[in-house]
Amino acid sequence: MTNEYQLLVGAEAFVGALRVALEQCTQRLYIQFSTFEGDSSGRAFADLLIKRAQLGVDVRLMIDHYSSMVQDDIYPILLHRRAELSAEKQKTRQLIQSLQEAGVAVQYTAPLGPLGIYFPYRNHKKMIIIDDQLAFVGGINVSDHNYRWHDFMVKVCGPIVQDLAQDYLSTWEGQTFAYDKPSPDTDFLLNQCAGRYSLFEHILQLIDSAEKTLVIESPYLLGERIESAILAAAQRGVKITIILPFRSNKWLYRVWVRKLYRRLNHPNIRLYGYRGEHDMTHAKLMMVDDEVVTFGSFNMFELEGLTQKDLNIFTRNQSFIRQVKDFIAQDIAESVLIATPKSSFGRFSYTWLYYFVRWWTNFLLRNERWRLQYAE
Repeated sequence: MTNEYQLLVGAEAFVGALRVALEQCTQRLYIQFSTFEGDSSGRAFADLLIKRAQLGVDVRLMIDHYSSMVQDDIYPILLHRRAELSAEKQKTRQLIQSLQEAGVAVQYTAPLGPLGIYFPYRNHKKMIIIDDQLAFVGGINVSDHNYRWHDFMVKVCGPIVQDLAQDYLSTWEGQTFAYDKPSPDTDFLLNQCAGRYSLFEHILQLIDSAEKTLVIESPYLLGERIESAILAAAQRGVKITIILPFRSNKWLYRVWVRKLYRRLNHPNIRLYGYRGEHDMTHAKLMMVDDEVVTFGSFNMFELEGLTQKDLNIFTRNQSFIRQVKDFIAQDIAESVLIATPKSSFGRFSYTWLYYFVRWWTNFLLRNERWRLQYAE
């Protein structure tokens, strides 16, 4: 039995397909997001879960503790918006309570630690699994501001759904089942966590293997190793297309990415800035030689590769590759070529942060109790 994939572009298409699929859900409904907020999008999504729970379905919701600190893209350091952030958190707590009262089991992943010192170590996965037969995987989170961004989920049917269910249940039970061995003969998924970089390493290997074309779309592409791999591919003649946000939602990334723009200024690389949906693409995918595609939660951001739990699917399904090619063509049509900046500044802060986080992560991994909760 082969896997089947349907690309669902935008929150409306995703929620519409999910609503239809849930009508057939009779036993288990497993949901995981890194962000789940108590705004209008969250309430509408919660209603879908409550309806299933009232019909006797085993409904489980996992949310990362990211939502305990950040709401509506408001960080605690924005002191002038503290009242707004507090109100958003209160709405989310009330929504979660209503879910629990309706019979939905809710669990948070990766506590923030004292004073939030473990904030970088997030569980970044986004997936829904229905009766172990059908799944949705991609980059969309449940919140009004996430719904406004350009992004997608992929409806997945086939044997790989069982692997997704195993990954989900291992996290629910307080551990991580390691999918870290690529398969050359069939679709597969890879997950990673702090200290185990299998997903990121395989993405680098795929870039190194590219012979003709390489396409990447990502909200936060950055890092010495991935940038070097992309540049090396261009230098050996690979035609490369990269789509990034025209204006990222994170101001510090907007500083850091200027160096990437200058570094990847090569005749074989076309850098696009996405201008649709508030200038922000949150889509994450890579296609190599029109033969293999990977999609999931990983942002192609090397710093996050040190800290976050992520999951991607890898496939050679030609029907899905055609869908991805159409998606990329549409995104290019809604983008502009990024002009090479005359100067770059501030990248030293990323370099310093990267090496500090790498040291800090290696230090934390020596603690077995921490490793069991945040890595393994």
